[in-house]
Amino acid sequence: MKILVTGHKGFIGSVVYADLQNEHDVYGFDIDSKFDDQRYDLIVHLAARTLIRKSKEMPYEYFQDGLGLTMKFVEKARRDKTPIIFPTSGSISEPSNPYSLAKKHAVEWINLYRKLYDIDAYILKFYNIYGPTSKKGAVYLFTKAAIEGEQVVVYGDGSHKRDFVHVNDISKIIKKIANKEIIPGDYEVGSGRPTSVLELLKLVESISGKKLQVTYKDYILDEAESLYAKDSGILDKYVDLEDGIREVYMHLLNERKTI
Repeated sequence: MKILVTGHKGFIGSVVYADLQNEHDVYGFDIDSKFDDQRYDLIVHLAARTLIRKSKEMPYEYFQDGLGLTMKFVEKARRDKTPIIFPTSGSISEPSNPYSLAKKHAVEWINLYRKLYDIDAYILKFYNIYGPTSKKGAVYLFTKAAIEGEQVVVYGDGSHKRDFVHVNDISKIIKKIANKEIIPGDYEVGSGRPTSVLELLKLVESISGKKLQVTYKDYILDEAESLYAKDSGILDKYVDLEDGIREVYMHLLNERKTI
């Protein structure tokens, strides 16, 4: 199968790109790539700006990449009659920032294309993705702080809950789609396990054996109190959060030793 992975140099895209290469003919598209007219058997559209707080500072750029670029590939999927995978976010239910709004509008456009043109689309609602090569997100920031002895910032009181999903689980699901084990549709990609920020802090402290120094700040943007998958059945089993944090901890520890 000939597959295009957009954002293949990014955190999630690079993992998916590498895994798919084991079984398929895979091409990449990223920030320095030119849009081409090749026909693919599957488009995995992962290219996007992903920093929610940054989107408040760069609303137009997030519109361009979150909706404008997405529509280029959705239109390509229509013209070429190619199935497309699009990742959305748990935060689209009540958009409070340009990132979430662009994701919500992209889903609306894809649903319109489904109705008008009968395209095959997979809308995957991602929650909080983490992994050893990530350089952002709470798991990375808290684990790095434990290793480096840095302070961590918690927005709000730390009671808000999120669904932390290992990047390898994302890749497993996309491989299942590529292998035609999953039919087109809308799916939640999350373990269904809500974990508060305070609980995450305790897990990192337990695994690292270090006490984290925490600074509490007011929310920069409104955030939902709880965001987690209500239907996690797309995978039989997700990577256990404790095991995933331990993997991130060992990876960052080994990185530090090689510097």
